[in-house]
Amino acid sequence: MITLRLICLFTVLFVALLPPCAVAMSNTHISVIVSLVDNVSQGIVPVPAKIGNGDDPNTNLYWGAAYGVKTFLSKADGWRKLGCEKDISDTILERCQFAWKDKLTVTADAYRGSRIDQAMLDFMQQAATPPNAAKREMVVFIGHDGLMDEQNLPIVERFPKHAGHEKQAVVLACMSDEYFSEHLLAAGSKPVVTTHSFMAPEAYVLEAVARGFANQASEAELRSSAGTAYAKYQHISAKAGKSVFGANRSN
Repeated sequence: MITLRLICLFTVLFVALLPPCAVAMSNTHISVIVSLVDNVSQGIVPVPAKIGNGDDPNTNLYWGAAYGVKTFLSKADGWRKLGCEKDISDTILERCQFAWKDKLTVTADAYRGSRIDQAMLDFMQQAATPPNAAKREMVVFIGHDGLMDEQNLPIVERFPKHAGHEKQAVVLACMSDEYFSEHLLAAGSKPVVTTHSFMAPEAYVLEAVARGFANQASEAELRSSAGTAYAKYQHISAKAGKSVFGANRSN
């Protein structure tokens, strides 16, 4: 009995001393590809230079700014940053991992803004890859809708094709239902949250969708959560916010 008590006490102390990310890792995971906004190489209305440098994730609008993925998820309620690594490659400038409670992990990659073509291709390749049978997986693209830019159109020919599977895909970019949904369906994925208008692809929408995915929300509920978050932070009506993420072509 004494030996058993000592073993139990040791186990409790060992678990207590482990870092938070080692205690419980969820089988629900989201991979996020963030194409950093870039005034020079992307066909966008220029943003202030400090947040529009696609070579600097630290201050970029979609990564290091207040509503960028790294900053926002690091501070959002219930979230914790597990760690970041810089200079993954010449294309991926930083990778960060996050966890929401014990239900979800997120891996987010910051792609150099001038390599939006590679960001879109990697996103489509991930969307075409069937999910691990032991996991629930989602893949998300955040950034400028590069398919609107003529110089990126040849990349479409390299988008993969695959039989249908259950991996859910989200595209937070302007008019993404029109430009991405057919390609995602051809890749076998399910485009569950896409956009029907111009919008700001900021991280509060990702955060809302991620929580919904962790809680096994339906596709309609995911879109509703996206719209509610968008309305809140954009200071528009709930109806206007939800209209951005209307029913998509997977339905």
